[in-house]
Amino acid sequence: MSREQTIRYLQDMAGMREQDLRRSLLAQRQMLNQLREKYALLQGYLDHYRQESAAREGAGIAGGDILRWRGFLQQLNTVLQQQGQLIREQEQRLQHIQEQWQQAKAREQGFSHLLQRLDHDRQLAALKRAQKEMDDWALRAVQMRVGF
Repeated sequence: MSREQTIRYLQDMAGMREQDLRRSLLAQRQMLNQLREKYALLQGYLDHYRQESAAREGAGIAGGDILRWRGFLQQLNTVLQQQGQLIREQEQRLQHIQEQWQQAKAREQGFSHLLQRLDHDRQLAALKRAQKEMDDWALRAVQMRVGF
């Protein structure tokens, strides 16, 4: 396998890795958005039930009902805290995958740049060969005229 073929192979592999990570990054962003939406929904429920609980307490409900409402609100608050923790963990996963994606993208771009440089060097060498052939041809033509 030539140097160029090796680099093309490595570029292809890096490109596939970058695409896989990009898809994963998008999926993780969607998951984070879903977690945030669920958090907002839970926060809305908690606010609503707190208001309802306060209204019921103000209306004079029985002590057992108050305790059940407070227990329910505490459970809802716990779920909200857990959801917040899930969001923080998802943000960390997203950050990690984004860093991996950026590295993979840079690697793929590096191989692309290297291939461009190889192509440029190949074109430059071809131009030099063509120039040398023309110079040699011109020299032979002059030598033939002069009689060497």
